[in-house]
Amino acid sequence: MKKTLLLISFCLVNAAMAQVGVGTTNPQADLDVRTTNPAAPDATAGIAIPQISTLPATGNRAGQVVYLTTDNHYYYYGGASWLPIYQQVNSYGDVKYSFQTTDHDGWILMDGRSKSTLTTTQQDAATALGFGESLPDLSDKTIVGTSGSKPLGGTGGNASISIAQNQLPDVTLSTSTNGAHTHTAGTSSTYLLNLTGSVGYQLLNSTTNTSSTSSSGSHSHTTSSINGGVTQQALNVQNPYMAINGFVYLGK
Repeated sequence: MKKTLLLISFCLVNAAMAQVGVGTTNPQADLDVRTTNPAAPDATAGIAIPQISTLPATGNRAGQVVYLTTDNHYYYYGGASWLPIYQQVNSYGDVKYSFQTTDHDGWILMDGRSKSTLTTTQQDAATALGFGESLPDLSDKTIVGTSGSKPLGGTGGNASISIAQNQLPDVTLSTSTNGAHTHTAGTSSTYLLNLTGSVGYQLLNSTTNTSSTSSSGSHSHTTSSINGGVTQQALNVQNPYMAINGFVYLGK
């Protein structure tokens, strides 16, 4: 009887110290759970993680995993607090570019739509990030770093500009005032003389008898419109680009 009890005790100790296998005769971990695809359509498989409605405040161990039913997310205990597993890769407010055209995996297209179209979790995240009634609209926009004149989430700038007169080069256009010149009065071949008393006179050849105006005719001219009266057109300042969609991570 003593030998039988000793043998049973030895087996129990070995089983407690050995690896445990479920669905396998060759466990390769402390707990090895394996299964094949169930034959029945309604058969279940996988591991059921403990489901709770409130994260426990005490008695937790680092690495402990639970499923929180109030927000349908998995959490693990990091040694000091509970952390959502789905945030380990993406954080609320992360931004990315993509060739995808619709929301996916918690990434929300920044197309200016109403925030009320999102899930409750996404609306809360958007509000926490400072979004108003609508999501940011990244259509036809590039991203720049924030500064004193460019607050976070602010928009501005234009794809084209029109140059005003005070933005033209500082050039003064005028003509010279040194415009002295003469005008000929032409020639005359007929002379009418009315002589009274004793007057001496001399007739000149008509081809050389010319009259002139004074040469002190200095004056100035005004210029016409600098651009020749053409219609003003805006300048395109759009850099070369490739258009892709912008997404912000708000969770599911």
